[in-house]
Amino acid sequence: MTPQRLLLTLGVPLGVLMAMLLPAWTGYDEMTHFARAVDMATGVLVPEATDRGVGSVIPATYVEGVDLVILNFQAGNDPWTMSLTGDLLAMGPDGRSVYVDTRPTGASTPLPYIPAATAMVIPVHVDASGVIVLWVGRLGSLAAYLALAWAAVRSAARFRWTLVVGALLPLNLSLGSSVSPDGLTIASLLVVLSMWTRVEEDESVPAWQLVVGTLLLALAKPPYFLVLALFPFSAVRRRSAPRIRAAWAAAGAMLAGLAATLANASDNYRAVTTTLMESIEYQPGTQRDRLLADLPGFLWAALSTWVSEFHFYVQNWFRQLGSWEADFPAVASWACLAVLVTAALRLDGDDYRRCRGLQRSVVAVGAVCMLVVLYASSHVYFTDRADYATIGLQMARYAAPLTALALIGWAPRLPAGRPALTGWLGRREAKAALAAAVTVPVLASAATWLWLG
Repeated sequence: MTPQRLLLTLGVPLGVLMAMLLPAWTGYDEMTHFARAVDMATGVLVPEATDRGVGSVIPATYVEGVDLVILNFQAGNDPWTMSLTGDLLAMGPDGRSVYVDTRPTGASTPLPYIPAATAMVIPVHVDASGVIVLWVGRLGSLAAYLALAWAAVRSAARFRWTLVVGALLPLNLSLGSSVSPDGLTIASLLVVLSMWTRVEEDESVPAWQLVVGTLLLALAKPPYFLVLALFPFSAVRRRSAPRIRAAWAAAGAMLAGLAATLANASDNYRAVTTTLMESIEYQPGTQRDRLLADLPGFLWAALSTWVSEFHFYVQNWFRQLGSWEADFPAVASWACLAVLVTAALRLDGDDYRRCRGLQRSVVAVGAVCMLVVLYASSHVYFTDRADYATIGLQMARYAAPLTALALIGWAPRLPAGRPALTGWLGRREAKAALAAAVTVPVLASAATWLWLG
């Protein structure tokens, strides 16, 4: 079975399962992203200023549906029930509207919301119930996610199975199956890594693919566009026409991404998840000054946080596919991670052995730098504390898109022809193990939503 075929064989049914069974509006920050997508479906591309603030105005019954989901859970019911679903289906728009603060969504351009918003256009205009609009939006996001991931895997010159692992990591697939900018961001990152493997082979990537691929990532959720720096480093390492052309395209896209980030970031930016937990006085300028004045302390805090909290990140990647943690043993999450890494090493073994020296070092250091940038963003935008105690609060979700990049840079290189970690594992068995490591956690989450919540 080819990598792209396995991607669709697993991604389509598991993605649809999550899109339909993940309790309504309980994906990561999904209600806020849903409101932004509904607004875009009516033709409003960016949150507008109203007499109630900068945000989106959507049918009141959509927000009341969220309240119903919360009340259902507080009553001790399972997160997803036929009774609850029937009540949600009956809650169509009735002419009332409500304001939703969607300023946090301004951190991204409208681009990553387009798949969900496009799918929502018809149900929004025919006054469908909120849960139907949500389901259609999720399926639209999933279709775009899998289409881009499929294109990335199919066209990659190397590390095709590693890209499959990055796309099918349960948390990544869950984000791709929800109304969120994260899905298109993850898929765009896979497209960029795919093009990078081709450039490293001195393949002349068509100009339109370079422009579209790099701009997709640049205009998705920041700061992942910084991964585009791989292309200039590739041109510096070995000068050739394909590498230089790719470097120019990546540099232009990085400038576009930086400009979009600077234009969208403001002192009014708010982190949705954090504000649900505590009241925070947002002061990005002050937080940035604190960080710059204590760079050694921040870097040490980032390292210690990664080491001390990595266990919790692994649990989130396999168990926390929304608001409910699956009834799935913690050790099983580690086992699934080990299986995915082992399968990637077995199936892409030759590619890993070829990626050595400076080429590997650039990728490995790039992954580390991305994590540092993500921790810095958390400190600047998601907290008002002078210390670094909460910089890892959302890092499981922020680090997950870097799965393929981290594997390429960090995974051990196993000598060819020597019995080692993967010597006993056949290719067919490796594919089956990969499928199991993705399927079992998703089914465990589905069981939690249906019966064990």
